Amino acid sequence: MEVQELKKFPKPRKPETEATTSQHIKILDCNQPVSRVIFECWHCKQGLLSEVDVSSSQFLEIQCPNCGRTALRLMAEKVISTTAIPSPWQ
Repeated sequence: MEVQELKKFPKPRKPETEATTSQHIKILDCNQPVSRVIFECWHCKQGLLSEVDVSSSQFLEIQCPNCGRTALRLMAEKVISTTAIPSPWQ
């Protein structure tokens, strides 16, 4: 009579019930000196369009004109303009 060894496999992990927060962002004209960034504010989800100079890079924070808090952090030379727009993701 043969005895077979049973292998025990680890139980699959349960998916975490906490939802992770994410931010929509789309970068246009990334090969140009001035790029356009369409994104939602991290806090109030207001749609925003920013033009940024990307000729060199440093750490920048873009302020939301709607709630006044930091809407986005990115690497660019300077922020040329930020305009509130309807969010394309809602």
